[in-house]
Amino acid sequence: MRSVSVTLVAVLLATALAVAAIETEEVPLDSIKGEKWDLDFTFRMPRRIVLTGKDDQAQAYWYLLYTVTNKTEKARNFVPQAITFTDNGKVARDILQSEVQKLVKAQYRLGELKNSVEMMGPSDSKDASGKPAAVKPSLKAGEEEAQDGIFIFREVDPKMDKFTIFLTGLSGKFIVREIPAAKEGQKPREVVLRKTLRLDFSIPGDDVKISEDKVYLLKQKWIWR
Repeated sequence: MRSVSVTLVAVLLATALAVAAIETEEVPLDSIKGEKWDLDFTFRMPRRIVLTGKDDQAQAYWYLLYTVTNKTEKARNFVPQAITFTDNGKVARDILQSEVQKLVKAQYRLGELKNSVEMMGPSDSKDASGKPAAVKPSLKAGEEEAQDGIFIFREVDPKMDKFTIFLTGLSGKFIVREIPAAKEGQKPREVVLRKTLRLDFSIPGDDVKISEDKVYLLKQKWIWR
């Protein structure tokens, strides 16, 4: 096992996550706002990959391969976002890393593999007057229009035993919650919590041959975050 010590940062982070997230079943249906659609999302277990730069310095990354399918009645705007938290309080966001993307695409022999920006579709289209055109829905309806995508995270915690990935963009639904004023005289403020897919993983083993350690899915559930 890796280090089992729990730092103050990790405890504070876990507390913050608990406050920020709400289970979907705890929310009354009539309080759900936005568009009433969800995308179908399947994924492979996260994998680790190590690249060596021109200076012979190694950099490790984690990636999550997925397939997203629009089974609703029309095309949807798919704006994927991903962030991961480790059990030691470290945080990493989805990044663009073309070399990792290229290697993974070849390894799995995929005809097309899109990063999060490519999933959103072209952003440089213009209308007849030369102004930016309205954003076109990036994910067409139908199982034959399913897209393969990748989330890539820079490794920030080689000693982690568990980690969680939060994914947004898979639903048009959200809720609004009011946060009480911090001080007397201030007004309460509203925050938007979006329907989010939470994936909890464990990676038992040591920090010597991390790439050989098997990753296990502990829990998969929808939350508001």
